[in-house]
Amino acid sequence: MKNVLIFCRAYPPSIGGGGEISTKMLAEKLSEFGYQINVVAVNSVKEYKKESKVTIYKIPYRNLYWSLEKKNSKIIKLLWHCIDSNNIFMKKQLNQLLDDINPDIIITSTIEDISSIVWKIASAKQIRIIHILRSYSLLCVNANMYKNENCNEQCGGCKILTYPKKFNSKYVTDVIGISQYILDKHIANGYFPNALQNVIYNMCLDDKIDTKKYEGRNNDDYRIGYIGRIHITKGIELLLEAINNIKESSLCRRITVMIAGDGDEEYIHTLKTIAYENKINAVFLGNMNANEFLDTIDLLVVPSLWQEPFGRVVIESLGRKVPVAAKSSGGIPELLENNKNFLFNSSEQLTNIIVMYFNFQIEFKFDTVAFETETILSKWSSLLR
Repeated sequence: MKNVLIFCRAYPPSIGGGGEISTKMLAEKLSEFGYQINVVAVNSVKEYKKESKVTIYKIPYRNLYWSLEKKNSKIIKLLWHCIDSNNIFMKKQLNQLLDDINPDIIITSTIEDISSIVWKIASAKQIRIIHILRSYSLLCVNANMYKNENCNEQCGGCKILTYPKKFNSKYVTDVIGISQYILDKHIANGYFPNALQNVIYNMCLDDKIDTKKYEGRNNDDYRIGYIGRIHITKGIELLLEAINNIKESSLCRRITVMIAGDGDEEYIHTLKTIAYENKINAVFLGNMNANEFLDTIDLLVVPSLWQEPFGRVVIESLGRKVPVAAKSSGGIPELLENNKNFLFNSSEQLTNIIVMYFNFQIEFKFDTVAFETETILSKWSSLLR
């Protein structure tokens, strides 16, 4: 079976977001499938270990800082991006690792801190290169293409700072989008001109149940949930506005908005004030395990204002048999292809979904075949042949 080397900016227990969780699951599942899996992750110190048949090499960063570790001033961040785009200081240790491990294929799961220079180095050694698009980090220095509103195109500064990444993307042989949306966005901007294109979803359905654990619709105790980072780009105010729009006072009184996650305390206070002033029953729970949270609600709302590349929580919610109402943005509509009547673009549309759902006028279709681990592993196996 082939020797596969996965590069990533961090590997659990170091976690900066969903990318690290998805990388670990991919590594372990491919290992179980029979592939020889090595992982190279950036870290503050050098480390080597074996975990679940996966060999992990943690290498020290070669930049002003490790992006997972601390916040820095705008000037330091700017310099970091200048270096990271084509980090020549990583060249020696990346060269050595590729020679020592001698992989048949490399997968760059998250490219930050590793640097796109790894594509050029691997290409010179005639190694097949697969890159997974999980964010906008190749297009945007903030990795979200959002500045007060969604950026329809790259700004001038991002074009300049990310140009070396765009140039190096010509060495990539296969590019994987975790959604068609994120893949199309990069191709439209001229990235990966020589790569074969595929869409393979993240694996998120390992803890699936057959029967929903909470059904407030049947006992007039309605719970609408949000889980994730509490930030202005996440659209929580839109959710509160939608609840406030409900004309049926009897329905409104029976709804509790459950909000799980953390964020800026000042912004959380703002949200609490909005809820209080509009007499919305809202409970802020702080960080919670996703499945434990999903098992306590009737309906999950994903009101993201920014164009999310995927939407892991949507799939996790399907696995717990909890319907999802989501903003029609980014890659999320692809995940709700069979539930288009649960997509919205405004608070008024979300209000209508909520009212119709709790009045049993619309029902959610749970079709998870495309997101099953076996389906996704089969796609990876076909790709790695």
